[in-house]
Amino acid sequence: MKRLHALILISLIGAAFGPGFGQTEKEPFSITISTDNPTVTAQAGAHVRIEIKLSNTSNHALNCSAMVTNGLNRSYLYDVLDQNGKSTEIPGEHHELRGGSWDGPCELAQGESMNASSRIGALYDFTKPGRYTVQLSKYLGNDEKEGAVKSNTITITVTE
Repeated sequence: MKRLHALILISLIGAAFGPGFGQTEKEPFSITISTDNPTVTAQAGAHVRIEIKLSNTSNHALNCSAMVTNGLNRSYLYDVLDQNGKSTEIPGEHHELRGGSWDGPCELAQGESMNASSRIGALYDFTKPGRYTVQLSKYLGNDEKEGAVKSNTITITVTE
Protein backbone atom coordinates (compact mmCIF):
# COMPACT_ATOMS: atom_id res chain seq x y z
CA MET A 1 0.00 0.00 0.00
CA LYS A 2 2.89 2.38 0.81
CA ARG A 3 4.36 1.60 -2.58
CA LEU A 4 1.07 2.49 -4.27
CA HIS A 5 0.89 5.85 -2.44
CA ALA A 6 4.51 6.58 -3.31
CA LEU A 7 3.86 5.71 -6.97
CA ILE A 8 0.78 7.96 -7.09
CA LEU A 9 2.71 10.80 -5.43
CA ILE A 10 5.59 10.45 -7.91
CA SER A 11 3.11 10.42 -10.81
CA LEU A 12 1.43 13.59 -9.57
CA ILE A 13 4.76 15.37 -9.12
CA GLY A 14 5.85 14.27 -12.58
CA ALA A 15 2.63 15.60 -14.09
CA ALA A 16 3.07 18.95 -12.34
CA PHE A 17 6.69 19.40 -13.41
CA GLY A 18 6.49 17.69 -16.78
CA PRO A 19 6.62 19.28 -20.23
CA GLY A 20 5.03 22.70 -20.35
CA PHE A 21 5.43 23.48 -16.67
CA GLY A 22 6.31 27.14 -16.27
CA GLN A 23 6.21 27.76 -20.02
CA THR A 24 4.08 30.52 -21.44
CA GLU A 25 2.47 30.29 -24.81
CA LYS A 26 4.06 32.54 -27.42
CA GLU A 27 1.94 35.57 -28.30
CA PRO A 28 0.44 35.28 -31.82
CA PHE A 29 1.53 38.81 -32.75
CA SER A 30 3.74 41.65 -31.61
CA ILE A 31 3.23 45.40 -31.71
CA THR A 32 6.06 47.89 -32.08
CA ILE A 33 5.41 51.62 -31.98
CA SER A 34 7.59 54.60 -32.88
CA THR A 35 7.26 58.23 -33.86
CA ASP A 36 9.08 60.39 -36.37
CA ASN A 37 8.61 63.37 -34.07
CA PRO A 38 9.52 62.52 -30.45
CA THR A 39 9.54 66.27 -29.68
CA VAL A 40 6.57 68.47 -30.62
CA THR A 41 5.53 71.99 -29.72
CA ALA A 42 2.43 72.53 -27.57
CA GLN A 43 0.69 74.35 -30.44
CA ALA A 44 1.17 71.32 -32.70
CA GLY A 45 0.20 68.85 -29.99
CA ALA A 46 -2.99 67.76 -31.71
CA HIS A 47 -0.94 66.47 -34.64
CA VAL A 48 0.95 63.80 -32.66
CA ARG A 49 1.12 60.70 -34.82
CA ILE A 50 2.66 57.33 -34.05
CA GLU A 51 3.73 54.56 -36.37
CA ILE A 52 2.51 51.03 -35.59
CA LYS A 53 4.08 47.80 -36.78
CA LEU A 54 1.96 44.68 -36.31
CA SER A 55 3.89 41.42 -36.81
CA ASN A 56 2.33 37.97 -37.07
CA THR A 57 4.42 35.63 -34.90
CA SER A 58 1.92 32.76 -35.02
CA ASN A 59 1.79 29.75 -37.30
CA HIS A 60 -1.42 30.88 -39.03
CA ALA A 61 -2.91 33.94 -40.71
CA LEU A 62 -4.29 36.72 -38.49
CA ASN A 63 -7.12 39.16 -39.00
CA CYS A 64 -5.60 42.61 -39.44
CA SER A 65 -8.75 44.57 -40.29
CA ALA A 66 -8.92 48.01 -38.72
CA MET A 67 -11.38 50.81 -38.00
CA VAL A 68 -9.89 54.27 -38.55
CA THR A 69 -11.73 57.38 -37.42
CA ASN A 70 -10.33 60.83 -38.11
CA GLY A 71 -6.82 59.38 -38.36
CA LEU A 72 -7.09 57.41 -35.09
CA ASN A 73 -6.67 53.65 -35.51
CA ARG A 74 -9.42 52.21 -33.26
CA SER A 75 -8.05 48.65 -33.46
CA TYR A 76 -5.78 49.37 -30.51
CA LEU A 77 -6.18 50.43 -26.90
CA TYR A 78 -4.04 53.43 -26.01
CA ASP A 79 -2.32 54.16 -22.72
CA VAL A 80 -1.06 57.76 -22.82
CA LEU A 81 0.26 59.15 -19.54
CA ASP A 82 1.77 62.47 -18.56
CA GLN A 83 4.96 62.77 -16.50
CA ASN A 84 2.88 62.35 -13.32
CA GLY A 85 1.43 59.04 -14.51
CA LYS A 86 -2.03 60.47 -15.22
CA SER A 87 -4.04 59.71 -18.34
CA THR A 88 -4.20 62.55 -20.85
CA GLU A 89 -7.35 61.33 -22.56
CA ILE A 90 -9.50 64.30 -23.51
CA PRO A 91 -12.75 63.95 -21.50
CA GLY A 92 -16.24 63.99 -22.94
CA GLU A 93 -17.86 62.66 -26.06
CA HIS A 94 -15.78 62.74 -29.18
CA HIS A 95 -18.23 63.36 -31.98
CA GLU A 96 -15.31 63.71 -34.39
CA LEU A 97 -14.45 60.06 -33.69
CA ARG A 98 -17.86 58.68 -34.60
CA GLY A 99 -18.17 56.66 -37.75
CA GLY A 100 -14.96 56.11 -39.63
CA SER A 101 -13.77 53.75 -42.27
CA TRP A 102 -13.25 50.02 -42.06
CA ASP A 103 -9.98 48.83 -43.53
CA GLY A 104 -10.74 45.24 -44.31
CA PRO A 105 -11.00 42.45 -44.83
CA CYS A 106 -7.33 42.03 -44.10
CA GLU A 107 -5.30 38.93 -43.39
CA LEU A 108 -1.70 38.99 -42.20
CA ALA A 109 0.16 35.82 -43.21
CA GLN A 110 2.44 33.91 -40.87
CA GLY A 111 5.73 35.79 -40.40
CA GLU A 112 4.51 38.96 -42.16
CA SER A 113 4.30 42.48 -40.75
CA MET A 114 2.25 45.51 -41.67
CA ASN A 115 2.67 49.20 -40.91
CA ALA A 116 -0.01 51.70 -40.01
CA SER A 117 -0.19 55.05 -38.29
CA SER A 118 -2.49 56.65 -35.77
CA ARG A 119 -3.12 60.30 -34.95
CA ILE A 120 -3.30 59.95 -31.16
CA GLY A 121 -3.56 63.73 -30.71
CA ALA A 122 -7.22 63.31 -31.73
CA LEU A 123 -8.02 61.64 -28.40
CA TYR A 124 -5.15 62.65 -26.08
CA ASP A 125 -4.08 66.11 -24.93
CA PHE A 126 -0.54 67.06 -25.93
CA THR A 127 -0.97 70.83 -25.50
CA LYS A 128 0.88 71.15 -22.19
CA PRO A 129 4.69 71.01 -22.04
CA GLY A 130 6.08 67.84 -20.51
CA ARG A 131 7.00 64.23 -21.17
CA TYR A 132 4.33 61.74 -22.17
CA THR A 133 4.57 57.97 -22.43
CA VAL A 134 2.60 56.02 -25.01
CA GLN A 135 1.89 52.29 -25.10
CA LEU A 136 -0.62 50.36 -27.18
CA SER A 137 -2.31 47.05 -26.62
CA LYS A 138 -4.53 44.81 -28.70
CA TYR A 139 -6.84 42.07 -27.50
CA LEU A 140 -5.91 38.51 -28.40
CA GLY A 141 -9.50 37.77 -29.41
CA ASN A 142 -12.94 39.30 -29.40
CA ASP A 143 -13.20 39.13 -25.61
CA GLU A 144 -10.97 41.17 -23.30
CA LYS A 145 -10.90 38.16 -20.94
CA GLU A 146 -8.64 36.42 -23.47
CA GLY A 147 -5.91 38.94 -22.65
CA ALA A 148 -3.99 41.44 -24.72
CA VAL A 149 -0.58 41.99 -26.23
CA LYS A 150 1.22 45.22 -25.31
CA SER A 151 3.61 47.23 -27.40
CA ASN A 152 6.86 48.82 -26.37
CA THR A 153 6.61 52.21 -24.63
CA ILE A 154 7.76 55.42 -26.30
CA THR A 155 8.21 58.93 -24.92
CA ILE A 156 6.99 62.10 -26.58
CA THR A 157 8.22 65.44 -25.29
CA VAL A 158 6.06 68.55 -25.70
CA THR A 159 7.84 71.90 -25.60
CA GLU A 160 6.55 75.49 -25.37
